[in-house]
Order: sequence, then C-alpha cells, then structure tokens
Amino acid sequence: MRAKTVVMCVCHRRTFKELQTIAMDENLTTLQELIDGNWCGGGCTMCHPYVHKMLVTGETEFAPGEWYIKEG
Repeated sequence: MRAKTVVMCVCHRRTFKELQTIAMDENLTTLQELIDGNWCGGGCTMCHPYVHKMLVTGETEFAPGEWYIKEG
C-alpha cells in the first residue's frame, strides 16, 4: 500500500510543484506573496505550512503533518 502524500493546495487546485514554478517565474519568495497573487492559500489555509516549507526547502511532496521545518 502506497503512503499518502500532501501535494497540492486544494482550494486553488494547484500542486506544490506548480506553485514552485509560479514562485520561480514570478520571483515570489514568501507565502504571503503567493496568497496576495491569488495563487494559493485563500480558502481553508491548510496548505500554508506546506507552501512555506516548499519555499524554504524546495520539496513539493509531504507526508501529512510533515510541515514543520527543523531548525539548526
């Protein structure tokens, strides 16, 4: 059985891979910039920690709950 992964902003129906490309193309570096551009995160907000981690680490697939970023 394959483990489930979190791969998208459900409200905007955009994958984190798509959001990563948008962020790179538009030179966006923060979650707030993506939200302000109406690219993600304006609905339920459940993608916020995942999108933030995507912007920091470059990852685009996460285990459910795997949103925290370990410091140091």
